[in-house]
Amino acid sequence: MEYKVGYKFTSKRRTITDADIILFAGLTGDWHPAHLDDIYAKNSIFGKRVAHGFLTLSILQGLLAQHKIVEDIIALLGINNVKFKSPVFVGDTIWSECEITDSRESKSRPNNFIVTIHCI
Repeated sequence: MEYKVGYKFTSKRRTITDADIILFAGLTGDWHPAHLDDIYAKNSIFGKRVAHGFLTLSILQGLLAQHKIVEDIIALLGINNVKFKSPVFVGDTIWSECEITDSRESKSRPNNFIVTIHCI
């Protein structure tokens, strides 16, 4: 399948739950109180508990993987220039707007493409 530069698409949506945050903390060992302690978080810059940045990024990657354009992709080669622009809280619904910005046939694996996707 050839991936056309300029093709735009939107990922599916997902609402962040308290269980997501607790499970991610358990999986990663990131028990920072900003994610798990209501009293601590109330006095933080966010004013309430915030989802882990990498939890948000991981869920967005999963939502991206569910899109038809991405189902033929064999491997993720890298993630560049990740920025966490705003906090994500329990109850927030997240998704990503994406565009293919580069597509070329692999030199080492003919008939495979290396695709760059920019998401916000």
